[in-house]
Amino acid sequence: MKSDWSTVALKTVCEFKPPKAQIKKNLRDTDEVSFAPMSDLGVLRMDFVPSEVRQLKSVYKGYTYFADGDVLCAKITPCFENGKMGIASGLKNGVGFGSSEFVVMRPSPKLLPHFLFYFLLRDEIRNAGARVMTGAVGHRRVPKEYFEDLQIPLPPLTEQVKIVAALDDAFASTRRAKALFESNLNELSELQQSLIQNTLAGGPS
Repeated sequence: MKSDWSTVALKTVCEFKPPKAQIKKNLRDTDEVSFAPMSDLGVLRMDFVPSEVRQLKSVYKGYTYFADGDVLCAKITPCFENGKMGIASGLKNGVGFGSSEFVVMRPSPKLLPHFLFYFLLRDEIRNAGARVMTGAVGHRRVPKEYFEDLQIPLPPLTEQVKIVAALDDAFASTRRAKALFESNLNELSELQQSLIQNTLAGGPS
């Protein structure tokens, strides 16, 4: 870590579970908002697209509120260990609701959402969180204090921008490599099936 980077508790640079009462100032009960069940949140993937649109009055009670730019992370097993997380964007009216098993983090102006996402993406974060889970088997959850007390390095914003850009490029390269590998694997599978079909039809050459 560079000498000009400070290390702070995540709760000092993030608002946890932002109060949903604030959206009543701008939206009516009949206005539409995005709705995201747990299945919409990707695994180790930054972007996610809520699959539903509902009226505000139907989701205001009983569901977790989030907005564009918020970072979401599953807190229940095995979703947490699998890396279900993402950054909310493109929400209907800028607002979303979803599973009560989401931890919602709203970064302050000192912290970029994308930088926070990559920080949380690390294996050591998920491994440590899994060790402090509480609750019954099959319904174990990471306590909110774990997220709040996480120590995060806080580079200047200019450094955060550079780090995020470098990681975005690196992840894009790995996705392209994975797509190429899967394409080649599919071609190999088709070749094998063709060989089997032709050999069984006409006997070995």
